[in-house]
Formats: sequence, C-alpha cells, structure tokens
Amino acid sequence: MNSLLSFTPIFVFVGTYVGSGIYFTWLGIEKAFYQVSPTVSILPALMLAWILYKGSHNDRMKAFIDGVRHSDIITMCILFFLAGAFGTVTSAIGSVDAVVGLAVSCIPSQFLIIGIFIACAAISTAIGTSMGTIATCAPIAAALAHSGAFSMTLAMATVVGGSMFGDSLSMISDTTIAAVLSQGADMRKKFKINAIVAITAAVITIGILLFISHDGVMLEPQAASMFLMIPYIFLIALAFAGLNPFVVLVLALMCAWLIGYVHHGYSLIAFGKDIDAGCVSMHEIALLSLLVGGLSGLSAAALAALGRLLERCVGSAKSSKTGQYLIGALVSVCDMCMANNTVAIVFSGQIAKDIASRHKIPTHYTAAWLDIFSCVVQGLIPYGAQVLLASSIGEISPLSVVPEIYYCYVLFGVTVFYIGTQKRLMA
Repeated sequence: MNSLLSFTPIFVFVGTYVGSGIYFTWLGIEKAFYQVSPTVSILPALMLAWILYKGSHNDRMKAFIDGVRHSDIITMCILFFLAGAFGTVTSAIGSVDAVVGLAVSCIPSQFLIIGIFIACAAISTAIGTSMGTIATCAPIAAALAHSGAFSMTLAMATVVGGSMFGDSLSMISDTTIAAVLSQGADMRKKFKINAIVAITAAVITIGILLFISHDGVMLEPQAASMFLMIPYIFLIALAFAGLNPFVVLVLALMCAWLIGYVHHGYSLIAFGKDIDAGCVSMHEIALLSLLVGGLSGLSAAALAALGRLLERCVGSAKSSKTGQYLIGALVSVCDMCMANNTVAIVFSGQIAKDIASRHKIPTHYTAAWLDIFSCVVQGLIPYGAQVLLASSIGEISPLSVVPEIYYCYVLFGVTVFYIGTQKRLMA
C-alpha cells in the first residue's frame, strides 16, 4: 500500500462531509451542512480504512478498538457530556442570562467580542486546556450572540481561537508537556519563543476583531444578578486552582443546582432532567470523536508512511529553516489524521528530533514548532474536538466556524514568517 493510498480514508471522510455540504448549498437547501451528518460521512472512510488495513479481521478490529478507547478520546467524550450538562443547567437557572446582562451593561458592544477572545486566552493559559475553556466560555458567547451582539459563527470561532492561544502557550498544557518531553527541551526557553509568536498573533487578531466589530449592534443594558453568576465564578476559580477538569465541572454542576435551589427552588428532579438533556445534546459529537479515534487507529500505516517520506526529504534539505518547516509539516499532517494535537506531537516527536539533530536545530525550537503547528491545525479542522464542541454549543455547522477562527490563521502566518526571517537560532 503506497503512501498516497494510505491517506485516502482521511480524504474520503473530509471530502464526503465538505462535498455534501457544498452540493446542498449549490442546490439552495437550508442548513446544507446538516443534510449529511459527520457521523454518517465517516462511515465510508472507516470501511475503506478497514479494507486497506494489512492484517486479519481480528487485527483490524483491534486497531479500531485501540483507537476508539485511547485515553484522550475517552477523556474528551466525558468532558463533552459534563460540558453539555453544565451548559444546560446554568441556562435553566438563569446564570447565562446574568453573565450576558453584566457584560452588556459594562462593556461597549463593539468590544464584547474582543473581551471574549482575551478572556478565553487568559483562562486557557491559566488552566492549560482548550476544551475546558470552551466548555466554560462558549455558552456565554452563544448567549451574547443570541442577544444580537455579533454572529454565532464569530462568537464560537473567537472562543476556539482564544482557547487555542493557551493550549499552545500554557506551561501546564498537555501539548506543551508532550512537546517539551519528546524533545528533551528547556521549558522556559520554549515558552519564550512560544510567547513571542503567540502574543504577536493575539495582538493582530485583536486588531482584526476590532475592525470587523466596529459597526456592531448596540445593545440595551440588561439587569444582572451577581448571585446567579456564582456557578461561573466558582468554575473559573476551581479551574485556576489547577483541579482536574472533571472535578471542576462536577463541583460546578453541584454549585449551579444549589444556587438555583436557593434562588427559585430549582428541584433535584429538574436538575436531573437538565443534566440528561445536556448529555443528550452532546451525543453526536461524542460518537464522532469515538469514530475519528477508530479511523486514526486503522490509518496508522499512513502516518508511518509519512514518517518515512519526510525522512527521505530531510536528506535533500539544505538549511535549518527547511528543517523547521518540515517539523511543522510533519506534526500538521499527523494532527489532520489523528484529530488530536497531543497524540500528533507524541507520534511525530522522534522523527522531529532526528530532523532537528541533522540540522542543528535547538530542542526548544523544535518543541515550540511541534506545539504551535499542531494547535493551529487542531483549531481549524472541522472534525477536531475543539471546533465540534463549540459548534455543538452554538448549534451551528463546524464548517461555518472554521473560516472565522482568525487567531489560528494569524498564528500560522506569524510562525512561518518568524522561521523565515530569523537570522540565527537562540541557544
């Protein structure tokens, strides 16, 4: 099986989902990208990956199950359900409306979207997880979008972009830890390079958001109950304290019930029903994540072929800049296939280390590029967990979100420019 053939299941999945959406858009059908569910689009890709996989049927099933049950995949699914439950419960007790009321009362409308971006960037850097940040901030951004402050696509895209800022920069992010450990790099040196690139990209993104929101709709001030905002304040405080995201969301759920009960007699029966409704709302994204994990397991040969291809490319590379671009390309393609930036970093770590060694690229540079490029791709693929979670909360198509995730596009451009213009590598 040649290298190109190994990648065909991935192409089939993306092509089926995107192609069907474009086709129904051309026909003028409303909600064109909802006509063929992504969970249906991935089935032909899984069938093809099963056929192309070398080995017995038992071997194929093992590869599929290993991908499905990967710890990161299961972790994401549980987080999806808890995030859905928290969003439904806080909406039911009025917490979301309270936060929206405070934001509209205190912040000029044209700056609301910038405030969301900065808040997501700060929270994700502090807690080290983009998924936790999206689960926290997306319901608020969605409520503001419903009130007319900005479009839902811009709201969800900005939440994803701000969340990816911290995912690549935070010292406690799993992607940062994986990148540093895989390369044996100095965390502080890696952070310095990362910060230069990420902050530059964030400033440019804020400028873009300011420009496009200049003519935003002015909203009437609304009443805000600080008491009903306690679940969100409690959630963010626990997250900043460094607790496990599962513990944070469970405790925040209990806090939300208590606040609702004290405020207007929110019963345990209603609480249970809202938890169920929130979990059910996330069933499609959870199932898709499991199937994407299985596809990654069956497509492992494609990634191995990619590694061999890039190793051959290294022999013809002439400069350290070329080597750095190769490292970026390696982890980017791995992330496109695996839809998980941490796993992509781990998988490509040794190959990246070999490229860096041959081109005398300091390990902190390699770690930075592994982290940044994987986060860029993770924030832009419509079947990635971050985009899926945000689009599910906003009840919009993942493909409508991707074009407006300005931070990830800017981060890619700034990184490529930084590599291309650097005169020497800092030791």
